[in-house]
Amino acid sequence: MHMAASTITSKAPTHSDARAIDSVRHPVARRIADVLRNRSSKPRTVVIDDAENIEQAIASGIRLDSLYITRSAASDQSASPHVGDDVPRYLLDDRVASELFGDQKHARVFALARAPRTPGLDDLRGTRGDLVVLDGVRLVGNIGAITRTSCALGAAGIILLDSGLRTTLDRRLIRASRGLVFSLPVVLASRAECTEFLQQERVSIATLSAEAESSLRSIRSVSDRIAIVLGSERSGVSQDLHDLANHRYSIPMTPGVESLNVSVAAAIALYEHGAG
Repeated sequence: MHMAASTITSKAPTHSDARAIDSVRHPVARRIADVLRNRSSKPRTVVIDDAENIEQAIASGIRLDSLYITRSAASDQSASPHVGDDVPRYLLDDRVASELFGDQKHARVFALARAPRTPGLDDLRGTRGDLVVLDGVRLVGNIGAITRTSCALGAAGIILLDSGLRTTLDRRLIRASRGLVFSLPVVLASRAECTEFLQQERVSIATLSAEAESSLRSIRSVSDRIAIVLGSERSGVSQDLHDLANHRYSIPMTPGVESLNVSVAAAIALYEHGAG
């Protein structure tokens, strides 16, 4: 999935060698605009925001194409990521950055990077950790939080069904996952593809719902790896996957609390199964 990483320098970069970009007509600015406008499902170049996310991407094997720092961030060394000396640096006028990003979230520091190969279900075959299946979860912030949790708790990957995303290299998901979307296979699939894959791999399906009679704590008795299926807070798990489930669990909660955020539920389920 990953390409060779740029070498990370041992100290924060200075900006004395950065080339200044003070017009949206500059060829470099036009290229940024093209990347930001791209809605392809298989982008060749991606935008990575913020120093922490950029450094995480590098650690995950992503090769940077170029680094951009706005003038307002140039004096803040903590905002400057540690990147290889081979990465071209540009000092971007704040007005130019504002025009380029338009209605999108502005970034004071960002990089363009070569898009890695998009993972597929085949990347999850033969893996050992649990799988997380997000069935109709569309809030990118929740998907990003679950990606971070899945990395932390040893999940093998995430399968997104009806997520509304055209690509898992979406700038919003890269940002929400803190760059960890590059460290874990996050796969877009249809429900039919997901179901066929889980059956072929003989992975048991566990669903979470408030109506289930079994407490989630009993998931500890399941010794094999499982696919933990979580639905959206509004619609829950689709009927097709609910009918196929080998295990159905609920999380006991204090009366009067209607539900947990899906990212919290995912974290509890992964932790409980790992504790078994």
